[in-house]
Amino acid sequence: MKQLHFIGMADGLRPLFILQGCVFNPYIQQYNMCYITEKSEGIVVEFCKKNNIEVVVVEANNMENEIEKVKDMNPLMLIAIGWSTRIPPKFLSVFKYAINCHGGLLPDYRGHNAYMHSYANIEQEYGPTIHFMNEKFDDGNIILQAKAKLFLEETPLIIHRRMSEMTAQILPQAIQLVLSGYQGEKQNGYARYFYKIDRAEMESIRQKNIENIRKGIKKEITRHKSWEIE
Repeated sequence: MKQLHFIGMADGLRPLFILQGCVFNPYIQQYNMCYITEKSEGIVVEFCKKNNIEVVVVEANNMENEIEKVKDMNPLMLIAIGWSTRIPPKFLSVFKYAINCHGGLLPDYRGHNAYMHSYANIEQEYGPTIHFMNEKFDDGNIILQAKAKLFLEETPLIIHRRMSEMTAQILPQAIQLVLSGYQGEKQNGYARYFYKIDRAEMESIRQKNIENIRKGIKKEITRHKSWEIE
């Protein structure tokens, strides 16, 4: 039976929410599931053990030397659902397909924890992107996206959870598309990479933007760089 290898942090809420939404999906249940993570204990590891998902622990900063742990496991697809470091090409090459579940609407909102920036910037909408992985961050062809309206009443945790649940809803279809030969759509247009911010900076910009909206003036945008994709 072919394997779907998910990769994410042992204590991450995002991978937990995504796996919770996928594990009982009839399409996903056609495959054996394996969870690659960085340590042997954590809330996601416990969930996997309770749901008969095999767990493989790898050294996050030395992944090229961990290839043998998955090479003989009939690997078909690697699905990143909340991994904190760059996955080296040599490790990706073990799998026939490698896709990433990103928490932003690419090509916009690249970078880690995009939900924090969506919240601070009070965007009109937000959502996840499932895309092919390559040697660059958040750069591969887009397979599927989902969108939701951002309400002022939403907290960062609610946005984070809704983003994860939307990911779980579209992931089975994305996997099916990839396995049927779909190569995705090249990213194009205006791109922004958002730099890491802490919660204090997030809340500060959020409050400024609430006042800016009330005054009818331009919002402040969290720290980022932008460019046009050719």
